[in-house]
Amino acid sequence: MSDNYHYEDGAKHYDHKKVLHIDKLQGADLQQLMRAFFNDDAEEAEVLEELSDDVSLKDQDEPEGEAGVDLVEKLKPIFFNNESDVRLFLKEIAGMKPNNITDLVNMWVQDKRISDYGSSRKGDLWKILYDAKLYPRTIQNWNRRVH
Repeated sequence: MSDNYHYEDGAKHYDHKKVLHIDKLQGADLQQLMRAFFNDDAEEAEVLEELSDDVSLKDQDEPEGEAGVDLVEKLKPIFFNNESDVRLFLKEIAGMKPNNITDLVNMWVQDKRISDYGSSRKGDLWKILYDAKLYPRTIQNWNRRVH
């Protein structure tokens, strides 16, 4: 018996036993899961791998060039010199509303991913994000929202 079947509309549907939630997987883990999921259809798995690679390239909203490297270097001390956290933070705040950015900052401070030392999260982080046009609001607004 086949693991998939066709409806009258021509759409291909898979047996519910093979439906997996892959929203938390990335990179090599996702590719490994796709290979296992489509073990009987390697060609389809390869196409999906290519698509996931294309999507991951498009989703990279990391700053590029000299300005991006400079921004990452400025932010590293605030993120305990963890460059991957800096890049993840920049990717997450891209296109985010200002209130959501400050909520994320509060969460990352609580998770000890952003330094709570001195004015690092209050003034320094605001200035860097403001100068890079990533957070358009005033420092007063920032200080009211960041704990």
